Amino acid sequence: MPNKRPRLLLVTPTHTHPARQGNSARILAFGREMRRRGYAIDLLYYKIDYWSGNTAIAMRAEWDALHLIEPQPHRKQTQASHWGLDDWCPDVLVHKVRQLCQQHRYQAVVVNYVWLSRVLEEVDNAVKVIDTHDVFGGRAELAMASGVEPSWFFTSPEEEATGLNRADLVLAIQNEERDLLLSRTHRPVYTIGHPVHAAYRPLPTTDTTIFGYFASANPWNLASLRALDQELAQTPQPMRWVMAGSICRSEMNLHSSPRIMGMVQAPAEFYDKVSCVLNPMLAGTGLKIKTIEAMAHGRPLIGTQEAFRGLESFHPLQSLDTIKDMTMAMTEFASSDALRTELSAACALTYVAYMAATQSAYDDFAALIR
Repeated sequence: MPNKRPRLLLVTPTHTHPARQGNSARILAFGREMRRRGYAIDLLYYKIDYWSGNTAIAMRAEWDALHLIEPQPHRKQTQASHWGLDDWCPDVLVHKVRQLCQQHRYQAVVVNYVWLSRVLEEVDNAVKVIDTHDVFGGRAELAMASGVEPSWFFTSPEEEATGLNRADLVLAIQNEERDLLLSRTHRPVYTIGHPVHAAYRPLPTTDTTIFGYFASANPWNLASLRALDQELAQTPQPMRWVMAGSICRSEMNLHSSPRIMGMVQAPAEFYDKVSCVLNPMLAGTGLKIKTIEAMAHGRPLIGTQEAFRGLESFHPLQSLDTIKDMTMAMTEFASSDALRTELSAACALTYVAYMAATQSAYDDFAALIR
């Protein structure tokens, strides 16, 4: 019997397996949430990042169909101070989307990132959606203001607006970015957050508080980690803390003596070792998925305002102004049972409220495109 489920085409420049970085986790979660709501998912992967045989096996097992495009050289940068909107979107990807839309009846085509939006010009028989992940117009200026060298893709607000206007619907990952994107496009913009489903992990059985930082090696994380290390190295009371994730592969010359776990097979390996998670994010765009992941595993989290941007906070330690404030909070947390209980309860409340809103948003989106 033919498959009667409505069908989506997801277009992505990053793999979904292994989901060890925020954008991979986002795309994987998006696809799974839509499958829970009755959709079949075809995934078109433009392979500009890590790829291995194990990745291929896992992705083919996950999705109803997997289509691959080999990496292509980027065009020469067409704008003096930033990338042109379409500089990273090759003709071969545009042609493949056209071919797939001719072969299949898709309910919607969902493109990850505004800089692949050119493919939507070939879609005329499905709802055209951009999942933005981040704001890219003005991203370089934000990075430089934070002392971070601009990297990856960045463009102007005007170029970004052109891309957004190619869609029927635009998805933001948190409300502040939704409001900014609404000022750049006449298309409707909806917030759909990033759900993290995880089992609560019992706290490690130790009398000493063990803090932890789990992150990828992007420039924003590296700058934030260096700032945290500098403050911890000057703290009179030494802190026990561990690091995990691809950030451990970077040469950082840290002075606060963290334990380096490196890459882990599953996030639970990290969370089982720590009693409190740190997110010292100084700046950035998008949603800090590692904040949600920590709370999903039942860990209290001490973070800056940026670490909780787009989330509802219920405790002062969830929205600290500076890295120095964070190290002072770590000292207080380690010495106070009451504070540990308060922050744990606040983070649990943040997680429950966020997940309820996110699930509702997916329900609305699935009904809207249907």
